[in-house]
Amino acid sequence: MIPRPVNMWPAIFMFMFGVCVCQKVNSRKLIEVASWKQISYNIYGVLYDTDAYTRRANSSTFYPQDLEDSEKFFIQYNNVPIGFEVYNNKAFVTVPRRRHGIPSTLNYILLDGTPSPPLRPYPHHQCDRPVSVYRPRVDCCHRLWMVDTGLLEVPNERKQLRPPAIVIFDLRTNKQILRYELKSTDLVNESTSGGLTSITVDASPQSCNGAYAYINDLATNGLIVFSLKERDSWRIDHTSFVHDPAALNFTVAGHTINWRDGLFSLALSEPRADGSRTAYYHPLVSTQEFSINTENLKKKTKDIEGLVTPLGDRGFLTQSGSHDYHAPTKTLLFGNVAQDAILCWNVETPLKPENVVVVAQNHEKLVYISDLKVIGEEVWVLVNQIPRFVYSRLDPDEDNYFIHRSNVRDLIRGTACDTSNNNILIIIID
Repeated sequence: MIPRPVNMWPAIFMFMFGVCVCQKVNSRKLIEVASWKQISYNIYGVLYDTDAYTRRANSSTFYPQDLEDSEKFFIQYNNVPIGFEVYNNKAFVTVPRRRHGIPSTLNYILLDGTPSPPLRPYPHHQCDRPVSVYRPRVDCCHRLWMVDTGLLEVPNERKQLRPPAIVIFDLRTNKQILRYELKSTDLVNESTSGGLTSITVDASPQSCNGAYAYINDLATNGLIVFSLKERDSWRIDHTSFVHDPAALNFTVAGHTINWRDGLFSLALSEPRADGSRTAYYHPLVSTQEFSINTENLKKKTKDIEGLVTPLGDRGFLTQSGSHDYHAPTKTLLFGNVAQDAILCWNVETPLKPENVVVVAQNHEKLVYISDLKVIGEEVWVLVNQIPRFVYSRLDPDEDNYFIHRSNVRDLIRGTACDTSNNNILIIIID
């Protein structure tokens, strides 16, 4: 057999110039934590893994208590996970009530290696459970924050069962320590509650009671700020919170997305000496990123004109939902829904397309990253394929929902986001 000629140029480049030779990005750097074909529940020892109607689904487990009897049943297909958070050996998984047949909106799984674990209601005791929760957040003071939208969001049957509220649990006792109902001045109209889909917590271990929370309103284009110490909230409106019409009509899973979702995600930098941080944010339907000093959000002013910094444009098909900040590398990680991918951008470089990098991509297991968190040295994502759920139908015999994690430094190594060696030349080879 005649040996195949070997292309020596990559090796020569590496020898002469210290070049890093990299493969095309894919999902091999991602570790699958859990996957589900359909969501099941373990509710106080009873397994719900097939449709169950009122006689089996005891109404005491189907919160809120003021649901109609006809709404107290389990329809497995309608249970779509949208948000998550990780604390010690638990992952909290939320299922907003966007359809009938959802027994529990706030749940947890144990991170014990079980591949498709059933969700368990949180907290364990039957108390004042939230109605509908999207994306929760754990802070550095062992607290779980969330917005309970109070909304039963069934198409053509919307019911505002309770006023929207900020809810906090102490994770060391598993007890609710706060329920703060948002003020009427925080809400624009009846559509606002359905847009309160994320919360970002600005806290420090030295001042747990001095925490602030920033809540996006993607439906009516605003930001709600909450002071824990003052038990007060206020609303800010700005043009940078509004979707960009030029970024409409991208495709996910073969379906055209024409959602006009505004402000979607807010990520915080490390604190400065004075305690302030940079808040990075964007609408879902936009390829631009903006920033503002958090001190300007805490002043109880509705007018932030002149205080917002337009950072630049990420580039074509970079529409992203959740994003988060990795302080050691000064990198933002984005859940890039338009490319089934995770993007990175080092905030010390100009925001322009050549500095925004796809670091993981998979057209089966990263189809619509619904939530993304940086936890320590890792980035975690929850994937739910929701455009397929909305516009067509998920296949219940295939894996539809995923939680993945990956080491941040491994993902960005050798890319434009890795500034540890600015003189490295990257060669992409097949």
